[in-house]
Amino acid sequence: MVLYVKAAEILDKIENKEGAIKTLVYNSKFQNIKQLYALVCETLKYAKILEEIITSTGLLKQNKLRMNVAKVLVYDLLIGRGVKCGGSWKALIMKHRARLQAALARLKIKRKVSRNEDLLPKASQAQGKQPPRYARVNTLKTSQEDVIDYLKREGYTYLGRASSLEELQQLSGKRFYCDLHLPGLLVFPAKTDLHAHFLYQAGHIILQDKASCLPAFLLNPPAGAHVIDACAAPGNKTSHLAAVLGNRG
Repeated sequence: MVLYVKAAEILDKIENKEGAIKTLVYNSKFQNIKQLYALVCETLKYAKILEEIITSTGLLKQNKLRMNVAKVLVYDLLIGRGVKCGGSWKALIMKHRARLQAALARLKIKRKVSRNEDLLPKASQAQGKQPPRYARVNTLKTSQEDVIDYLKREGYTYLGRASSLEELQQLSGKRFYCDLHLPGLLVFPAKTDLHAHFLYQAGHIILQDKASCLPAFLLNPPAGAHVIDACAAPGNKTSHLAAVLGNRG
């Protein structure tokens, strides 16, 4: 139940423009950040569809649920991997499961589609294509060469520096590139999960999106400079700045 409470709270804050998704998720102090982030992002993606289903079934009128609580529960019931809580909320949502499933089926028939993702606007479907997994080498602890060598000994294939974005989109299996724009940024297939990997656990690599790596790269402060990160959370850009400064600043 805590997962859905936290996700609904974050959706409320996003509607009130109280912060960015990642910042709100990390500040939630929820134990499984990855799970919470995925639920919030996917619920937002299907928000209009979920609202339509919830409204058409009268779910809120019959139960003491807020819209955003209903959204995260209905998302997991109809589109996700099933409701992950017990207690009164699960009993309530399972009680209305048949009606909710029927509403989703009617919506698909009305729009002449067979898959859930086909209900999304075309622009959202294009955006739904997952970007590659980026990992920045933490040069305060290791070097890019040592990280690449470690991964190669684990069976990964290093393909050198990418020459186009298309190459990154076509990555699969245990193959990886060095980014074509940013040094020290390794690129893996989209579904590569490195959270349990030794290099991540030891702080030798930082899982950081490419966009998040751009500020430190473009600023490129010299060693000894004074730099203030006025909106640091969870701190990836700050640690990147420290690496660029060589921890001297």
